[in-house]
Amino acid sequence: MKDIDIYSAIYDIVDENMKNSGGKLSTSKELVLSTTMAEPGKVDILKLSRERNNETFVRKAYIFMLNRQIDDTALRAWKSQYKLPPEEFQHNVVATIKDSEEFFKNQVKMYNNIYSENTSFGGRLSNMGRPAGIPVSERLLKVYRKMPPFMKNAAKKILGVKR
Repeated sequence: MKDIDIYSAIYDIVDENMKNSGGKLSTSKELVLSTTMAEPGKVDILKLSRERNNETFVRKAYIFMLNRQIDDTALRAWKSQYKLPPEEFQHNVVATIKDSEEFFKNQVKMYNNIYSENTSFGGRLSNMGRPAGIPVSERLLKVYRKMPPFMKNAAKKILGVKR
């Protein structure tokens, strides 16, 4: 039996006990199972961004980036942005959490942060009003930085990034 199956069975037992006592678990099974497979102190933003439901994303982001569940006040604050496209909402959540003192104190390491200005060519994507989030390896970024301006402009044009 795999670990995920054990955690799933435990969740089902606890969920059933809560229902029998008139209560309800505050965290979904999917969220609990995704956290059991995560490496403590590390968050892969690219992997996290695969979540397409904005409420589930913000709940996961708080767990992975702040090592805690989202509080009701924060959840209500984010609710006004749930109708945004997932990419824009996720960018807002990651940027807000990343810039918080709590995130800094937790010393969680982020990897593959597709919303970081440091891992993209910068600027804005054409046809879209959101920051560029083109994942770029550090090695490729070093090559880009050494390019003459005309080559940088050509690379941006190919990627559809406004100057």
